[in-house]
Amino acid sequence: MSRKYGDEVDEEKYDLNTSKNICSNHIGDEYIKNEILAKGVKGKCDYCGKTRSKVVKLSEVLKLIIVGIEYLTEDPVESRYLNKEAEYGFDGNVFTFYEGLLENIETRLVIETNELFDDICSHLDNPSLLYCYKDEFGSEEDFLKDNWERFKFIVKHKARFVFHDNSFSGDYYYQDPLYILEKIQELINENGMIVQIPQNTTLYRCRQHSKENDIGGVKDLVSSPFEYAKNNGRMNPAGIPMFYCSEDKKLTIQEVVNNSDKNNPFYTIGEFNNKSSLKVVDLTKIPNLPSIFDEKNNKFIESILFLKSFVEDAIKPINERDSIIEYIPTQIVTEYIRYNQVLNVQGLIYPSSKNRNKNNIVLFFNNDECVERLNLIGFETKNI
Repeated sequence: MSRKYGDEVDEEKYDLNTSKNICSNHIGDEYIKNEILAKGVKGKCDYCGKTRSKVVKLSEVLKLIIVGIEYLTEDPVESRYLNKEAEYGFDGNVFTFYEGLLENIETRLVIETNELFDDICSHLDNPSLLYCYKDEFGSEEDFLKDNWERFKFIVKHKARFVFHDNSFSGDYYYQDPLYILEKIQELINENGMIVQIPQNTTLYRCRQHSKENDIGGVKDLVSSPFEYAKNNGRMNPAGIPMFYCSEDKKLTIQEVVNNSDKNNPFYTIGEFNNKSSLKVVDLTKIPNLPSIFDEKNNKFIESILFLKSFVEDAIKPINERDSIIEYIPTQIVTEYIRYNQVLNVQGLIYPSSKNRNKNNIVLFFNNDECVERLNLIGFETKNI
């Protein structure tokens, strides 16, 4: 039976008997370094020979390494079919510590000294133990990515409005298309990705237009009225206007202005602020990947990897000719978030595809709602 979080390491499997001390200078993994600094006491490090303010017993570091081993691997007795023809009697890739695990662990640890490397090997290599990788036949990240790809295919090429119908129910691997939307909601909540845009935050919005005097006031610069909302956006389909903006003026111009569009030689940049704070999903607020040696948080690694790939996919540059089709998945995700009572948000923050160091914002406001919820501070019109 697998060890659960909080359970003690089975010392019968591994030799943890050592009196050596170690400081944080000899292992590159940030989580283990921080654990040494947080829990260490003053003493002499056996690997550099210096008295340090923070050292721990090597056995404590070995226990953390075992956490990583158990994150990556499982016992083939519990997870693989018997196979008398195989080297170790099981299907799949089954190996000993030296054969298949040592290099993986060493790469993640970034071990600084040969002596430490040798000690880790001597304490953790138990020739009687066999391992196999948990994700040998597919990880949680693979599963989520595959279901996202299936969702995209269905809504782009099979059913746009009734994709949740039983006709598209899943099988042993692929889930109902609604599953991926529910999973995205779960990950947003689980990872604390809902934030507040404070009241009176400066927001910039840009419009490119044909005549110098096309923009006469606030209603001309905010989301289009319903009857003029003819264009698809990354987050909105035609007919459903939204307020795209940014806290960065230059980015707003970069996102909107097409210098080669001679039919629209003018652009207007407006400065707004919000009359009250706004609750939004921040797709840039994805947590850093935990260390595999962090027993409390390594369970989130696969879902965070999926979130990162999902956001990358959602913001990738799209050729304008393909936008009607290619924007459909992100439009559906946005609409699901918009009307999701659990999330209860008014917009999204997402990375710019034009400048990856800066962010765009889309607020779920139509023309009248923009006038009600936003103040226009001023605007200027320029020729491209």
